[in-house]
Amino acid sequence: MVGLKRAPLIILIVTLMLTPLLIPATHAASDEKKYDLIIVRNDDLIDYIVALPYAKKLGVPILPVNPKNLDIKTQAQLQSYAQFGWNHVLIIGNSKAVSDTVQDELMSIGFITERIGGEVRTETAARLAEAFFPKGSETVILASANDYGSALAAARYAMNYGYPLLLTRNDTVSEYTVVALKKLKPTLVVMIGAGLSENVEKQLKSMGYETFWYGRNVEITLPKKEEQTSPWWYYLIGALISLAITVPIVLYWAKKKWGENRVPIEVLTEKERIVVKAMLEKGGIVKQEDLPELTGYSRPTISRIIQELEKKQLVSREKVGKTFIVRLIKEIRMRE
Repeated sequence: MVGLKRAPLIILIVTLMLTPLLIPATHAASDEKKYDLIIVRNDDLIDYIVALPYAKKLGVPILPVNPKNLDIKTQAQLQSYAQFGWNHVLIIGNSKAVSDTVQDELMSIGFITERIGGEVRTETAARLAEAFFPKGSETVILASANDYGSALAAARYAMNYGYPLLLTRNDTVSEYTVVALKKLKPTLVVMIGAGLSENVEKQLKSMGYETFWYGRNVEITLPKKEEQTSPWWYYLIGALISLAITVPIVLYWAKKKWGENRVPIEVLTEKERIVVKAMLEKGGIVKQEDLPELTGYSRPTISRIIQELEKKQLVSREKVGKTFIVRLIKEIRMRE
């Protein structure tokens, strides 16, 4: 009977002894930062655009607010939001972007706030990428900090494939971007949009990164031939000079265009790689109806993958009878 009375006491002592061993495991599981809401300024779209990939990664909304102070209506809405227990807020931008007053107002509502930002937008993008990808990333997306259209396209690309998004100046790689690249240690930098210059690409290659440039549009505009009453030999000299200038330019851009048609396999998703490899094994041309058997994917899945490859201008489809003939129209650089 005495032993039975002491049993609860023994259990309590054992529990207390084991508790320190359980605490580190629980702490380790919560090391990864979680946010319930992202706050950005509402008078400049660039912070909203940069936040998109991380909102997708977290599965939380983005709320643009007045950068100086929260109005009464917004405060009431945020109080309702916090009642669900969603009380961890990430503020993007320094106090110049979203004021300390806004942060104090959020805290007074009951939010736990953290801030990630820098003096300039390139620094803000770099700090976000470093915070959300502490272990680095094999692929990084890069766009111009001043070209909102390119930045928006880059954000969508980063959202789709789960890559970090960096911004840089149009003509050179920003210092904060250089630091972020060293920390993220990518093997491939995907450049998005025409807002970047060739000098940016040259710098990236000189730093040892492989690059792939989406959305680079190069047009060669030859001078219009002016009507004049000059002698025939004047036209001949003009034609020779034009040829001397134009031919090297055309050859140069033709070489560039050929290089653009060679696509690194790293820009493809795992499913896209499997489909492309199956097509390569068939010589680059295959019936779409044969792809499910070749890859093991269902017909709807194959249809979605082919549509994505078409959007990337990697394949073309031609209706032949009751099926489609799918052709690879760019060279895929295999690394495996």
